[in-house]
Amino acid sequence: MLSRRHIRIKTFLALYAYIFSNNKELDKGEKELMFSLNKVYELYVTLLSVFNEIKNVSEEKIENAKTKLRPTEDDLNPNMKLVHNKAFALLNQNSQLKKDIDKMKIQWRSEAAFSVISQVFKELRSSEEYREYMNSGEDSFEEDKQFLITIFKKFVVNNELLHEVLEDNSIFWNDDLDIVAMAVIKTLETMSESDSGIEGLSPLFKDETDEEYAKLLFRHTIQKEEELEDLITAQTKNWDVDRLAKTDVILMRMALIEAIDFPSIPVKVTINEYIEISKFYSTPKSKGFINGLLDKIFTKLKEDGKINKSGRGLMNKSIPKQ
Repeated sequence: MLSRRHIRIKTFLALYAYIFSNNKELDKGEKELMFSLNKVYELYVTLLSVFNEIKNVSEEKIENAKTKLRPTEDDLNPNMKLVHNKAFALLNQNSQLKKDIDKMKIQWRSEAAFSVISQVFKELRSSEEYREYMNSGEDSFEEDKQFLITIFKKFVVNNELLHEVLEDNSIFWNDDLDIVAMAVIKTLETMSESDSGIEGLSPLFKDETDEEYAKLLFRHTIQKEEELEDLITAQTKNWDVDRLAKTDVILMRMALIEAIDFPSIPVKVTINEYIEISKFYSTPKSKGFINGLLDKIFTKLKEDGKINKSGRGLMNKSIPKQ
């Protein structure tokens, strides 16, 4: 689910918080980083759980209509196509999803959360997409799956009430919503009628080395602060490093650690990634400044034999935890 860029951003934000906090416990800072990363997966599970709640609301509406004093023919013999949606059923059978929902204590029956589900269902019921689906005469898993994707794209992920509920739940989730929404859509798109009910969930990390990459990038950027500062200072003789944008300094430290300690990541990739991140988290001039300075530092490090790129190793040398 998480790309390396998203991991870099999460690590940058964790470093920024650590550096400007009163707490200087490295273990605690690393735990905060991992907490913010794991919240991404929690958001993913939260969004997938919306579908089951929509199904529950639909069933409740149908049962309530039958108890009217004067029910209509449609009330007594309702169209059950949405309730019997095969993709709904497959998600509901997913043992890992059920386990995660229970573990994370995700529920949609609080006043604020249920107002989101109610609004989504109301807008869905009045939509042309709903009418076409319910009256199509088709009965296929593919149609059911595509309708879930439509529900998510049009009625769930851009719902303003949902955004408010998510923001109240976690300060991390506003920045994570786009990448998680894409993961949810991919999960829905790859669902198959032959799934046994345990497949399909996206893992938090795409590669088994990604979690270690995040931890080492965080730790080494802090543990090698003086060495990194010297490298930057040597190329900014006419600048006072303390006057540089703090975000730029942190991003350059991270880039240097990545270049020196992670042999499998090309230098060009490192430079491009941190330039892109600077566009969103630093000053308008940071792109050019970081590009020029890193290019100078990397050239010197290559000449000194301190950058060696080869193989798939995660890093060149480890630093003991402090």
